[in-house]
Amino acid sequence: RREPTTGRVPLGGRPDEEVTARQRVEQAVRTVADRASTGLPTPWAQAVREAAVRGSQGLPEALDELAVRAGLPPGRPPRPGWWPVAVLAQASMTILQFVGGLWLLGQIIGVMAPNLGVPVLLMVIGIVGGPLVEWSCRMAARGPARRYGLEAERRLREAAAGCGRARVLDPVAAELLRYREVREQYGRVAGVGAGSGGR
Repeated sequence: RREPTTGRVPLGGRPDEEVTARQRVEQAVRTVADRASTGLPTPWAQAVREAAVRGSQGLPEALDELAVRAGLPPGRPPRPGWWPVAVLAQASMTILQFVGGLWLLGQIIGVMAPNLGVPVLLMVIGIVGGPLVEWSCRMAARGPARRYGLEAERRLREAAAGCGRARVLDPVAAELLRYREVREQYGRVAGVGAGSGGR
């Protein structure tokens, strides 16, 4: 069953896609934690990994919510300036077909003098022109549609990056900063202790 298009990203995907997305998020968090904790003493490495895991709890749900809120630029894409001309051209093609058909019908009934050239030409112009106008509109809309899609993707990536930074990267960075501060303090204390021991 097809669902009506609302311009919003669907919340529920297929279960296998959701599992795969969750696994990818968890793998990315593990990779960040492993890289950040490389070379640290075991307790600090564990603290960095735990900070990343704590931050990743609820991250897939937060990303799903962001996809709904920030996925598309607000409102519908604006109609291009050439849109009224395209509508008028398409309507003209339909009218040409209709007039040509009525003209031919009038000749068949005997109301009008027989002359196949003009009504057939009108119908052919309408029949060929309609799809040609549609194709032209599709080609003209391709660039703006691509820009609209790229803007939606950019907004979604920025929102996801901000969410990941706030939930995972910032806590990991805070742990690494605490480690550096403790190490500097230890270095000062060890330096002072060595200096006073020499007196």
